[in-house]
Amino acid sequence: MQTLRDIVYQLLPRPRQSGAQIAKGKHVAKRLLILSRHPNPSFSYYLDERAKRLGDIPILTKGLDDPLDAVDSDGLFVIICRYIKRPQLRWLEERHGALAGIAYFVDDDIPAVVAGNEASWLYKFRLIKLAVRPLPRVNRLLTHVWASTESLANALAATNSRIDILPPLPARLPAIAIKDTDGSADPLTMVYHATGIHRREHEFLMPIVKTAMEKHPNLNFEVFAAGSLARRWRRQGIDPSRVRIAPPLSWPAYLARTTHHNADIALAPLLPGRTNESRSDTKRIDISRLQAAAIFSRCPAFARCAVAGEFHIGNTQEEWLAAIEQLVSDRERRLAARDATRHSIEKMQLHASPAFPGICFEPFVVRPETEIS
Repeated sequence: MQTLRDIVYQLLPRPRQSGAQIAKGKHVAKRLLILSRHPNPSFSYYLDERAKRLGDIPILTKGLDDPLDAVDSDGLFVIICRYIKRPQLRWLEERHGALAGIAYFVDDDIPAVVAGNEASWLYKFRLIKLAVRPLPRVNRLLTHVWASTESLANALAATNSRIDILPPLPARLPAIAIKDTDGSADPLTMVYHATGIHRREHEFLMPIVKTAMEKHPNLNFEVFAAGSLARRWRRQGIDPSRVRIAPPLSWPAYLARTTHHNADIALAPLLPGRTNESRSDTKRIDISRLQAAAIFSRCPAFARCAVAGEFHIGNTQEEWLAAIEQLVSDRERRLAARDATRHSIEKMQLHASPAFPGICFEPFVVRPETEIS
């Protein structure tokens, strides 16, 4: 079965520039159009903050079902964020001669997800429909390809096709909510927020969370899970009064919840595998918004902006239980880990250029963060 998955992975198309169109990337752009399945985390983590810093450049954001007939194509630069539907693709094909360029941005190894065994068939079908099937036509138009990490760019690389790195650019962090507590027996909330595509990570954490909950009666747990994963969490035998198994939220609902409902400890495991090898460290942004102390798997993704004071550990039950024990029993260590991840977000902001790679806007004025409301 793995051999078949490897064959499928190699056969699926990758984004690449069209040789006949690459020179168009030197044209000056007057306006920016972002096509996105909006709202979504890819837009929020990578595009939104950069777009806000473009000064007086007109910016349009269109959902996948929005018509483009009224959009002026002259001097327009278009960013396709992961997905596109046929009507918008047809519009690009008809007007590409007037456009300043077209970039495709991706933050997942989509062929690995489609060929892998973790994502649901419904999710794979959506990827095939919106990201895989349109790609041969999209590739004939592209002047730029952007990937979220260097490892993803390497995984998607094709001969004579350049892929630029567009790392996450987080927005300014909210102020820390101060808790009036100093007792080690005070109730604590531990969370694992991940989609069903992280099935192996869910399964890895189940016995760890069960043991930690049995040992620490002041610990409560929240996990987002649906279907078979939710049923497996319920079968762990954890006190139902101390565990919340919630269905995954829409992106706006998740942003609202993690902004207004904080946590104490956030678990961020990442197990070895083809899909995870290309991931970025955007989970830091979610955890910082929760104002939680994080436990990260020791891996290249989370090593990118690591700072002293964070927990980066191996993927063994013993190490994860020891880290949870330390954070539950030591309030000062917990607050230090929380602050360390906030510092890692500042490091992420410093390392990320606010510019879109290869685009020349006229006039191009990048607004400093201090001017962005």
